[in-house]
Amino acid sequence: MFYWIGKGKPHGNPRENEKDWLEIWNDVFMQYNKKKDGTFEPLEQQNVDTGMGLERTAAVMQGVSNVYEIDTVKPILDHVLRLHENVEEEVGGRLKEETIRHARIITDHLKAAVFIIGDGIKPSNVDRGYILRRLIRRAIRSARSLGIEHSGAFTPAIAETIVQQYGHFYGNLHEKEREIRDALSHEEMQFSKTLTEGLKQFQKAVEKAGDTIDGETAFHLYDTYGFPIEMTQELAAENHMKVEKKGFEEAFRKHQELSRKGAEQKFSGGLADHSAETTKLHTATHLLNAALRKVLGGHVFQKGSNITAERLRFDFSHDAKMTPEQLKQVEDLVNKAIEEDLPIRYHITSVEEAKKENAIGVFDERYESEVKVYVVGNEKITFSREICGGPHVARTGMIGKFTIKKEESSSAGVRRIKAVVEGGPEEIEFATEG
Repeated sequence: MFYWIGKGKPHGNPRENEKDWLEIWNDVFMQYNKKKDGTFEPLEQQNVDTGMGLERTAAVMQGVSNVYEIDTVKPILDHVLRLHENVEEEVGGRLKEETIRHARIITDHLKAAVFIIGDGIKPSNVDRGYILRRLIRRAIRSARSLGIEHSGAFTPAIAETIVQQYGHFYGNLHEKEREIRDALSHEEMQFSKTLTEGLKQFQKAVEKAGDTIDGETAFHLYDTYGFPIEMTQELAAENHMKVEKKGFEEAFRKHQELSRKGAEQKFSGGLADHSAETTKLHTATHLLNAALRKVLGGHVFQKGSNITAERLRFDFSHDAKMTPEQLKQVEDLVNKAIEEDLPIRYHITSVEEAKKENAIGVFDERYESEVKVYVVGNEKITFSREICGGPHVARTGMIGKFTIKKEESSSAGVRRIKAVVEGGPEEIEFATEG
């Protein structure tokens, strides 16, 4: 369904006058099934899939020409434009087309980012976290194009306006406003550090290249300066150039292959062996993971581990340095669980069932159809429930005293803890099924 937003009486059709017709409603008539040989057959059950553009409908009802002018979005756009230092220079009382484009990118992308972070997702280099990172970084790049300062305070300021506009309807935005602002500020500061140098490198590539940025250069911008491939493509288009996408994908694939081969040099689960000391430390990582989630929040997930007979190294998702108080809380929680001598058992189930029972795991990895879920606790308390291949001690009291030795940054949005255990019996019993 299209609605006329042009001047005068409606004329023509959406194909002829695209700017004057606004699509507000979409209908998909599902009538046929396409077979493997390319032929079609009628569906037994024919359906109509329909979807309304809520903000576009609001634009029609409010008598404005686009969604950026409706009552919930315009205050966000206006806030962005107030920060644009050259707004007074726009001639004839009209904003330049490029200014409008960048301001709309910022408005749209940061609005989406606020809702995504509000749902518990943090910027990262994988899956949903990478989509979020791309949104934020494109908004920051547009801010730079508008001359807006972007050293850590810009995105949180816009987020505050977004929460003001939508928090009444989406209460979780108010509840998580501090978390949203902190995540945006961290990503902004992190990207701002590399954006200037990355743009210099891109400009050097432009001067050397003909009409195409090669894949290796595009990957270098991604790997070293955090430029999503879409940003490099956009920069290239602004310079009337293309990006060799296949070359980028090949360089990315080679990088993943090297990383995979490096990981395969370790034993399964990051364990150097299955000795008593290594097993104690492996079990301690489960207690550590659970304690971190209790102290820092549910956004914490394991991002990697390496365990030897001397120490454990545990990487986890968190975008800020832990305070001494937080580290002590975590250490105390782990040692309390050890002192309580909680039993540890495992059961075998499907990944879906494991998720239903709220077992945590590294779900961006590929699990087998059946997995082991290790449960630390008794009928009164469950301290940890986690998917793992094992092995683990039979009771937490066998671990010994747990001590955090160091907390540091591992990579963007990932922290690392190194810890040791001391004491505990030389001979251990292993956790069994039950």
